[in-house]
Parts: sequence; structure tokens; C-alpha cells
Amino acid sequence: MSILRRLPLLAAAAAVFLVGFWFLAGHRLLLRHISRATGRQEVEVIGCWNCHLPRSRTELRRGRPHPEPRALAPLPNGLLAVACGPTREIVLVDPAAGRAQPPVPVPGDPAGLAVAPDGGLWATLAGPGLVVELDPATLTERRRLQVGLRPAGLAFAAGGERLFVANAGDGTVSVLDPAAGRELARVEAGREPFAVAASPDGARVAVVSRMASVGRPDRIPTSELTLLDGRSGRVEARIPLPSCHLSEGLAFTPDGSRLLVPAVRVRNLLPIVQVARGWVMSSVLAVVPLADPTPRLLPLGGPETPFPDPGGIAVDAAGRRVFIAGGGGDEIEVLDLEALLAAADALDPAAPEDFSLNRHFLRRRFACGDNPRGLALLAGAEPLLAVAERLDDTVALFRPDGSLAERIPVGRPVREDPVHRGDRVFHDAGYAFQGAFSCRSCHPGGHTDGLVYDFDIDGIGRNMVLNRSLRGVAGTAPFKWNGKNPTLQRQCGPRFAMVLTRADPFPEDRLEDLVAFIQSLPPPPPLAGAGRVAGIDTGAVARGEAIFFRDRRRDGSPIPPSGRCVTCHPPPHYSRFQKADVGTRSPWDGSGEFDIPHLTGIGSKAPYLHDGRARTLEEIWTAEGVGDSHGAVTDLGKTGLNDLVQFLRTR
Repeated sequence: MSILRRLPLLAAAAAVFLVGFWFLAGHRLLLRHISRATGRQEVEVIGCWNCHLPRSRTELRRGRPHPEPRALAPLPNGLLAVACGPTREIVLVDPAAGRAQPPVPVPGDPAGLAVAPDGGLWATLAGPGLVVELDPATLTERRRLQVGLRPAGLAFAAGGERLFVANAGDGTVSVLDPAAGRELARVEAGREPFAVAASPDGARVAVVSRMASVGRPDRIPTSELTLLDGRSGRVEARIPLPSCHLSEGLAFTPDGSRLLVPAVRVRNLLPIVQVARGWVMSSVLAVVPLADPTPRLLPLGGPETPFPDPGGIAVDAAGRRVFIAGGGGDEIEVLDLEALLAAADALDPAAPEDFSLNRHFLRRRFACGDNPRGLALLAGAEPLLAVAERLDDTVALFRPDGSLAERIPVGRPVREDPVHRGDRVFHDAGYAFQGAFSCRSCHPGGHTDGLVYDFDIDGIGRNMVLNRSLRGVAGTAPFKWNGKNPTLQRQCGPRFAMVLTRADPFPEDRLEDLVAFIQSLPPPPPLAGAGRVAGIDTGAVARGEAIFFRDRRRDGSPIPPSGRCVTCHPPPHYSRFQKADVGTRSPWDGSGEFDIPHLTGIGSKAPYLHDGRARTLEEIWTAEGVGDSHGAVTDLGKTGLNDLVQFLRTR
């Protein structure tokens, strides 16, 4: 009986012993198992599920597609063509009647519109990489031409004998002969060429790139303005726009002597400490004289009155006024062109930016609908400015004095949902101090601007990090390069406000909407053409896949787990969602351990590594001193490394 009475005490003692054994010995066994399996001694606790629970690709949040009008094109018949990308439709609006016709589906997501001299309507379809000619009255398709990846803007030149198309996805410009229905040439441009404009005489074509070119992270970023001959497509000049990017529009002055390019002027090399003084970013209008193509950058915002995320631009034929859409502040600026050019001529391009300069040429600002993008001037008894109000699914018609003449819904009405509300939060600069910038200002299209920033929270000049893409991040927690944020709510919440926006945090309901929008963003698509030469499969992708999953070197010797690509990058997201040290720590980094990035869409995420030092995928392994610290690659040779890169470009 005495033994039975002691059983509970013995059981308790055994439980204490087992718990103690687990903490003293079990933890060591766990670390030994992790080290054997991964080749790395982890400093944080890893759950068994991190490696042993099968993962499937995370289901994206789904929102109802809205028309989201962007590009506009006035037609000779008096109608206005409107491109509605998400619903894959084009809508004809009758400004005189104040109503829109039923939307017409097209075989892709329309991104840009242009009207030929004969009155035909041409549209780029970003997804399938097409340019289609449409009947301007019925929008029935007449023919289609294949161009590059993700075509955006387009414009006719040489009296309509040439059509220039900006291929944002592959950094080229297609030069088309519309009459013959064929592509004459494909010209290299900057990174993500986006908007196209032809000079009034059609002799020249200008293409502006939305993204800054990939360069050294410690150098001032520059985007490219490419000037081409309007007939041959020959490149006449590549004009750098220093500290400028995110340009989505451009226009020639009526006399053809200058180019006007709205842009975001970014100061990523300065610590993020002075939002109010424009030390993070500001909006400018680059005035580029063709006789002396040195950009003069004039401020679009003033002291305490930013003009965030400029986009569409329109210049009246009389040469009196310039209209610019401010997508982050839901405003339109009206500038005096003569005064603007005088200020540009008097400006020293090397002088510091003077926010007070816009008092010389800014004539009016007026409010419009949510996230204005494309602009178009409509001729008639009463000239009107048409504004594509993307997030309101409307086209607004404004009089020259800024008063609203008509607001016309386009497409079918769609009920609001968290994803669409989050889209509004993402593009609203009102959540930053003084309305200086929005989430989109660093993440165009939910992607990345490809720049390195210095956040002062961990010391000025310390831990400078590459801005990471938000596309495809659903289900890839934790976040940040140091892996400290377990959820998107934590990533975008109060700490984000303290570090970057320097204003009140997003209200809780708006934060949830923002997270829903981010979780709806798909990863960038794999790069078409990887592993192909002249359209022929070289087998490089298959060979690269074998290298990625291999466990032995070419000589047959085993590769330890720490040297296998798949150890840290298992499918489907190609990440273990933990931190690892691959020898990339710099003297300015507080730690050598960084969050393992997921590789979906990696081909479109240049530059690479936590500080952007690798400009290409190849440079991840070819930089001096890398060796086998970032995977076993020294036995591959040039051909094997190229095969591995081609495989990664397809993820």
C-alpha cells in the first residue's frame, strides 16, 4: 500500500526528469539533427514542421476584378477609348453624352492605347505580349502583332509608317511597320521602358523607363530616357535621369524642342531621417532640351505640399498649359508652360533642389478621384481634360478652371472588397507625414524599386538593405531581411510608421485591408525565353534543375547539406523560411544571418543579396571571395553556372 501511495510522487519525479533531460540533452540532439540535416548551426528554435511538413503553394487572396481605367485615347469620331486592364476590356466613352458604352473584351489586359493617322485604334496587351489593331467604332479586332514581354506604352511616328512599343518586361522597344504587319527591329532601352511619345513632326521618338538601371548600390540611381530616330529606330541618345525613377508618362513640347518627364526623385543614399525636407523622395518634372540633353529637374511639390507619385501628363496644343496627374494625392497640377521653360532655362542642373521654385509656374491644383493615372485633352466647343480615376472606376471630365464637368463610370459596377480597399491604402500618400509618398512609391505594381535604403533605426550607415518585392509574399513569413517580423500586420504596422512614414500608423481596419491587398499580389511571372536561343530549347533549364537538386559534385564526391541549393530553397516557394549565413556579411552589417528569400519570380527581382551588391544572378556566385559559401558551385564552370541561372529564371 505504501508503494501505491508513492506512485504519484514517482510519476512526478519521472516527469521532471524527462523534462530536464529534454532541455539538457534533447535540445542538444535537436541542434545536432539540424546541423546534420542542413549543415548549419541555427541560433533560433526551428519547429519540426519547418522541414517535415509538406508545403503547398499559398493560395492568394482573391478580390473581385475592377475595371481600373488607366490609358486614354481620344478618337477622331469624338469618342474616348479607355483601357481597363484587370477586366481585359476596352470601353468607349461618349464625352458629349456623358456616358460609357458597354465594355468590349479583348484577348489580354490592355495597357496602352494609340490612334493611327488613319483613325484606327491600337492597344498593347501586356499578358500575351501583343499589339492589336481595333476598329474605332466597334472595337472588333482587325489584326494582331507579337512584340516583347509586357508591352506598355506605344506611339506612331514617321507619319504613321512606324509604331514604337515599349516592352516593359524585357527592356526593349519594338519598331513595327504597321502597313506590312511586321516587326522591323527590337532595340535595347532602359530598365522597364514604359511610356512612349513621338515628336510633333514624327521624326523622333522618346521612351522613358520606369525603373532605375541596376548599378552599384552606393551610386546615385539613374533611369534612362531613350531617344530614337522616328523611322529607322536607331538610338540617337541615351539620356540618364539622375536620382529619378517611376516615370509613367512623358510628352514633347508643341514645338518639339524639349521633353517633359514627370518622375520621383529618390534619395535612397541618405538616411531615412528627414521626410519633411524631401530627404526620402520628392516629385519632379524633368525638362530635357534636345539641343543640350541635360535634364533640369523642377519640383512639382512645394514646402509642406508634396505632389506624390506623378504619372500621366498632357500638354495643350497651344503650348500654354501642362497637366500632370498626382496618383498618391488624388490631384491634378496645372502648370504654365512658358514660365516652366523659363525656370528650367535659368536652373543650374547641379544646384540643390529648391522646393519654392514651383511658385513660378504652378497655376492650380485641383482634386480628382482616387489614384488618377492617364490624362487626355479633348477638343470641342469647351475643351476638357479627361482623367482616368483608376480606383474609382471612373473617367472624369474637368474644365480648364478645374471644375468638374462630368464623372462617368466605366465597365460594370463591382462591389468593394478588402483587396480593393487595400489597393486604395497602398496607393494613398495620406498615411505618410505631410502626404509625401505612398507604399507604391517604393513598390510600383507591388514589386520593388530595386534600390538600397539606409534606415536610421539601427544606426546611420549600418545595415543598409535592398528593398524587397511584395509580389508573391503571401505565405512566406517571416519578413524583413533580419526575419524579425512574423506577420505582414507586424511588418506594416506601428513600427513601419515609426521607421518610415513618420506619421500615425494605419488604422487597424485599413491595416487589415492593406494586408489583404499584399496577399493578393501574385509572384512575378517566370521569364519567357529562359534556356532558349532563337526559340530553340537548349536543355539549359533541365540541366540547371538537376544542378539545383543535386547532392553530389561532378566528380562524384558528396555535397554536404549546407552546400545544396535545395537545403535552404525547397519548393514550392523555394525557401526554408529561416535565416542563414552564406558569407555575405559586410563590415557595416550587424549580423551575417539573413532571411532566406523565396525564389519565385527571382528573375525579375534584380539586384540580389541583402544589400543589392549582386547586379545579376550570376554575380551572386562570381563575386570575389564567394567560393562555395553560398552553395557548392566551384565545380560547375561557366556553362554549369549558366544552366543553374537559366533554371532560376523559370521559377
